[in-house]
Amino acid sequence: MIQSQKRVLIVDDDADFLKALQLWFVKEGFEVILASNGQNAFDILRGPETVDLVLTDFMMPERNGMELVRVMKAHPERFSTPIVVMSNNTDPNYRLRAHEMGASAYLLKPEGARAVAEKAASMVASAGRTISVPQPPQTSPATVQAMRASLLALLRLTAQTVGLPIEVKNALNSAEELVESLFAAVPVA
Repeated sequence: MIQSQKRVLIVDDDADFLKALQLWFVKEGFEVILASNGQNAFDILRGPETVDLVLTDFMMPERNGMELVRVMKAHPERFSTPIVVMSNNTDPNYRLRAHEMGASAYLLKPEGARAVAEKAASMVASAGRTISVPQPPQTSPATVQAMRASLLALLRLTAQTVGLPIEVKNALNSAEELVESLFAAVPVA
């Protein structure tokens, strides 16, 4: 089968933002495939169809965007597609982590769906070229592991609070998984 249009897989659990991105990409002539979480996206990617771009939200249930990037980059023979991570989080460390894990770009959702879509679409034209990110000062592995332990302790302590709604407990569990994922590549001191 010859693919005449560029195909983008958009992954986001925010239905309104997902729809806005879909409308922009369709208007620009892209074929759009939608997924509401990273696990659903991974299932699509394992199928026979290929995509020219994966645009994924950072924080989602079931498998977050960084876990999706990690899995795809662990199998470059199968997944050579440019991956663009989008998020509401402006922390430069998240941007750096996304870049280190293999994301082609890290875009900010507060800029709006059109701006995110335009920048992500440009990644198709640049064929997976990465955007350079300034490197922060080096931190020792012992310091990084101490930060990891502190974050995990804080999340676990908060999760023990009596009367927390199930949604909050689920969010804390997702945050704990994210911390583990983010720190997985850091060498132990």
